[in-house]
Amino acid sequence: MEDPAREMAEVARLVTGATDPEVQDAAVLKYYAPDMAFRHPLCAVSPAPDSRADLLAILAWYRILSPVLVDIDAVSYDAERRTAYVEATRVFCVRWSPFTRAPAKLLIRFKLRPTPSPADPSKTVYLIAEHEDFYHHEDVAAMFVPPLAPLVRFGLRVATLACKMNVRLFRALGCWTRSIQPEEGEGGRSVVAEDEELTSRGNRKKGGKDD
Repeated sequence: MEDPAREMAEVARLVTGATDPEVQDAAVLKYYAPDMAFRHPLCAVSPAPDSRADLLAILAWYRILSPVLVDIDAVSYDAERRTAYVEATRVFCVRWSPFTRAPAKLLIRFKLRPTPSPADPSKTVYLIAEHEDFYHHEDVAAMFVPPLAPLVRFGLRVATLACKMNVRLFRALGCWTRSIQPEEGEGGRSVVAEDEELTSRGNRKKGGKDD
């Protein structure tokens, strides 16, 4: 890629959603470094002299399992860190599964590496050195057994309820409680909760009207 900010959406689409295996293979060989790294909730590839071949096998197996459909929702590029972030919606369902396909949201992080252009060494192109897929837990479940997704979401809500109950218990025991005297906040400045400050202002204003 010569202009990652402009080209990244199309590159992501070709790699993750190509409908032709030759197109997908050509995109990986063109846009990925030979020693690239890959991270996914269910598999990983460590950087090695020919680790790109492992990624090709993973992507091929992914497409054999399911006729993947991918929509690129948004792309952002941090030129200083040479990192692109792609928000996408992927529809994945094992071909032989009796369940209805379920869309899954994911965030893809591409770490780029500048290198001389093979066609013109005086120019710089960017290859993907690291590729990482981020999914929510329920979206991973929906990819393989969609009926599990509501159960995962329920488990997350139960975990939130447990946090609320535990914080009440442990604060009653004196853990992580507010100080009686105001202390210096982060960065050496006093920190005031915004909601408390707004409430205080509202009470003062109301009191003024009543007077």
